[in-house]
Amino acid sequence: MLNRNFLNFSVKLLLKEKGDYLFSFIIFSFIIFIVTSVLFISESIKRDLLVSLANEGQIIVKNSKGGRYYPIDENYIDSILQVSGVDDVIGKVDGYYNFAQDRRFFKIAVDDDLNDTSMVVSSDVYDILKEFKYKKEFNFFVPNNEITLQIKEVIDSNILSNNTIFVNEDIAREILQMDEEDYSYVVILVPNEDEIENIALKIPKIFPDALVLPNYEIESDYDNLFYYKGGVFMILYIVVLISFFILLKNQISAVYGTKRKEIAILRSIGFSIKDIVLLKFIQNNIVAVGSYFFAIFFSYIYVFVLGAPFLKDIFLGEIESEIVFSPILDIKMLFLVFIFTVIPYLASILIPSWKLAVEDVSEVMK
Repeated sequence: MLNRNFLNFSVKLLLKEKGDYLFSFIIFSFIIFIVTSVLFISESIKRDLLVSLANEGQIIVKNSKGGRYYPIDENYIDSILQVSGVDDVIGKVDGYYNFAQDRRFFKIAVDDDLNDTSMVVSSDVYDILKEFKYKKEFNFFVPNNEITLQIKEVIDSNILSNNTIFVNEDIAREILQMDEEDYSYVVILVPNEDEIENIALKIPKIFPDALVLPNYEIESDYDNLFYYKGGVFMILYIVVLISFFILLKNQISAVYGTKRKEIAILRSIGFSIKDIVLLKFIQNNIVAVGSYFFAIFFSYIYVFVLGAPFLKDIFLGEIESEIVFSPILDIKMLFLVFIFTVIPYLASILIPSWKLAVEDVSEVMK
């Protein structure tokens, strides 16, 4: 029967044998920490990418020739507007500026809230500019011209803003040497979602060189892009799984070993089978649930406060070391982690405990 005295006895027995349970707590916490850290990173990156996709149209079209991208002009846009089902076609301007002093390319993106004399840079870009004494302004060198812009703001580098300089559209065209009627690519707005696939098939018939990317294809790629990276993450997951099964084996061995006489003694002094199973459930539930929340807390700190050192390099490479992960707390994801870790852990204790509790006490005590 579950009452206050029974709970106190369960906790005191747990503290008495804390050495045995401490090993389980540490290993179980480590397993959940690794799993949730990887999931936090992948979900954060995926969410940022999907937010970016949501701000675009239903179809993205680029002018591709021989595997290289070329500008799209107004005639391209006018022709696509004639396709049945297309509501609007919006031209976009972006590209890359060669920062020759550091042999590096900065992405140029458009923010129409900026004026002709200011720009916004990501933190990783600003760190590079500071090395070359560009702390308040930066000079873009283009053929026969020099464009000087004030650094209005420095923003965090996430997967979207990393290595990016934001300027207004007119300045972007000057930096990228694009004509007024040219665009880097276009996005197509389609009111009827059922028409997206048909329109995506019609465009290459008009422009054979067009690279057509429907949003559902991009979203599908995003869903799997950062879930794991090749053999490195396969090895990581295998190590975690092996550790988990070693932990389960250790717990089962403990129950059949040192805990066997303990269970027999409890039976002999009046504990029922139900009481013993409940006792073991309380003790190991404290360890498992405590490990679960402990690991999630430190995993959140590790990823979203400390920036996930080491794991970030596996996901993004050392060149992306300045990226900040956008905080995310997916309850559904955490619930699945709970189901696939805590539940098997408790089952590995309760089932052997029940089997021992139903044994003949006199046989065990011999």
